[in-house]
Amino acid sequence: MPYPIRTIAAMTGVKPVTLRAWETRYGLLNPIRTESGHRLYTDSDIETVQKALALRARGVPIRQVPEILSTETPPSQTGTLWPAQQEQMLAAITNFEEQELDRIYQEVLGLYPISTVISELIEPVLQTLGQRWDKVPGGIAEEHFFSTYISHKLEARFQHQFGRATGPLLIAACLPGEIHDLGLSLFCLAAHEANYRVINLGANTPLHHLEVVCKRRQPAAVTLAGLLTPTPDTLAQVRRLTRNVETEVFVGGQASINARSALEAVGARTLGSKPATALRELTQMLAAQKPVRDTEL
Repeated sequence: MPYPIRTIAAMTGVKPVTLRAWETRYGLLNPIRTESGHRLYTDSDIETVQKALALRARGVPIRQVPEILSTETPPSQTGTLWPAQQEQMLAAITNFEEQELDRIYQEVLGLYPISTVISELIEPVLQTLGQRWDKVPGGIAEEHFFSTYISHKLEARFQHQFGRATGPLLIAACLPGEIHDLGLSLFCLAAHEANYRVINLGANTPLHHLEVVCKRRQPAAVTLAGLLTPTPDTLAQVRRLTRNVETEVFVGGQASINARSALEAVGARTLGSKPATALRELTQMLAAQKPVRDTEL
């Protein structure tokens, strides 16, 4: 679906004049032109803008961004690059070697955007640890060791970037009863580096309190996360929230897979369990809600 420049500006927080400059000066974007000369952008353009913003947050000059993005490894090849890093990180976790773990993390973070590091390294490692925690000696300790380490790193990175985002506001929280918020933190960091402003309310959040937050801040969306299959009481809280706030309510994490039909029946939109994919789908859904008005070049 094509989007006019005002929609892209609203969804990314980048002003139209800047988007036009990124196109004409640096060749970063290549929008479709209507017969009347107006620009129309695609979902791919939204992703390009978000990647550019993430690189800018790392201090990369905008003039260097097109070259960096042009040398990105195609998605079909990324699977061949990461197994070694995953094995190295798992070995460091097994031996509780925080210095080696930090070396690997910092090395890949210097080469790839945080969204790529999350999807290709952190998530697979967490999945492996989760699958074996009750099957190997020390498995629970390994999982806690890595979860604590990566939580501290994510918090430090979020604080370092705090205040730089200028895009739409998201209210994020775990579903009631959820005590693990690492997945939510991964999503919030990826969203923040894609220029979303984020208020993260963390674990085990009573959903009626989100109604108050939404009235005071008027976010673009509410994003909820959970690992557990929602109980009837949780579903009832989600239903009330979707009815009482003037914004879309999204649910991600394993809960959105296990109870997709039930969540959608109470008015929520489901995003799946992968933060990077969830962020992309949320952005596309929000952009699709904007009316396409061919009013600006």
